[in-house]
Amino acid sequence: MKRTLQALAMSFLPVALVATVLWTLAPVPVTAETSAGAHLATISSPLSAHGEHTGTVNTAAVVVQFDDLRSVVRWVDFTEPISGLTALQRAGLDVTVGETSFGPAVCAIEGVGCPADNCFCNTDLFWGYNFWDGQGWQGYPVGAATSEISATGAIEGWRWGAFGSAQTPAEQAIAAASALQWLRSQQNPTTGGFGDSVGGAIEVLLALGANHERPEQWQPIDGLRSLDAYLRPRAREFSRSNVAAAGKLAVAAAAADACRPARMVKPSFYLTDGAYSADAGFNAWGMLGAAALGEEIPASAVAALLSQQGETGGWEWQAGFGADTNTTALAIQALIAAGHPADADEIAAALAFLKSAQTETGGFVYDPKTPEYGADANSTAYAIQALLAAGEDPAGAAWTVNGFTPMRFLLGLQLADGSFEWQPNTGSNLMATAQAVPALLGQTFPVVVRDLEFCADRTLRLAREAATGATPETQP
Repeated sequence: MKRTLQALAMSFLPVALVATVLWTLAPVPVTAETSAGAHLATISSPLSAHGEHTGTVNTAAVVVQFDDLRSVVRWVDFTEPISGLTALQRAGLDVTVGETSFGPAVCAIEGVGCPADNCFCNTDLFWGYNFWDGQGWQGYPVGAATSEISATGAIEGWRWGAFGSAQTPAEQAIAAASALQWLRSQQNPTTGGFGDSVGGAIEVLLALGANHERPEQWQPIDGLRSLDAYLRPRAREFSRSNVAAAGKLAVAAAAADACRPARMVKPSFYLTDGAYSADAGFNAWGMLGAAALGEEIPASAVAALLSQQGETGGWEWQAGFGADTNTTALAIQALIAAGHPADADEIAAALAFLKSAQTETGGFVYDPKTPEYGADANSTAYAIQALLAAGEDPAGAAWTVNGFTPMRFLLGLQLADGSFEWQPNTGSNLMATAQAVPALLGQTFPVVVRDLEFCADRTLRLAREAATGATPETQP
């Protein structure tokens, strides 16, 4: 009788809502072993390695996709079987759960979705719950509160969208998680930085920001200083070196929700004669940084970047350098971030330039005039981001060469330890690994748009919240 009443109730609900409700009603739990299948062995190897690295018994991955492009991924360690809902809540993401008459339901993740008191505010969009079976995403026949994850290798998927919306293959997110894990292993235990320059730390900040991670959380196990502590005293000088540095720092800091040290300048500091720079690469980063901080980009800066486009459709970093794929990819994203139509002739010409730089491997070379130098990870990752920003499908027929896609080429450069090579057989490369992550996660620049909180203000706010228990959400 109870089942009859539930079926009757669901007959009045939208299809998407029915699918959501079914997760919490089905009584039979599904375990990681039965859902993963025999094909999981290949993709679960990095998960097993993560479990060994942390010394935990089991490790699962939680992949969250916010729309057709953007995803984030988290490792979740556990010693006893947990539900899918518990795994999501342990992933370190902002998760809103609502109690409904049918049981608990996930309303929002990282602010995407609905409030707890109106969990199904959008009858067309909802959080779909899936598992990876080794070949594709499959819908769970039970709810996240009753599913069971009991062994290393489970890959949990959450997708915000209409009923039946496709989720990006898990290989990309797992590759990004493995790359971030390797980057963590490269952090200097003494300074908290990466490599020999601040630039390397900014590249890592862009990577972790693409995965919605924060720099204060990145601290070596055997060290005392976080990435945040490393960057705070150095951000001012870096931002004042040139507008490209200021713009890249702004994009990275906004993505990672980093604070703004005193006297760190914004790209607008460099605005001269209506443009951020007379050179295309610098102007593009200035525009992207301004977009990331929510600043208005002058129409004159857009016009300047358009005027800097070469006859081949590409842009050069500085006058006399020659057009290249990296600068062109940045210019495409900067123009679209500034509101320039993605179907404009200039974007079409730029995409044609990128196409001329694609090799038979599916990857992209830095300069289409020198294809003999071969495709590389950095150029391919930037090109993928530009394609996504322009509404192109990097896995589509237009960008597939002899069955090889740009993403397949990029994934082929990842080593067993999670790092990426710049080119085949060149060994682990910090910049290639960091720049691969946003592309793997489908993130384009700017990743997030937000104004930066001053570091001094953040310190005071956090101290006040710790003392009073009040937060910006609870204060009147």
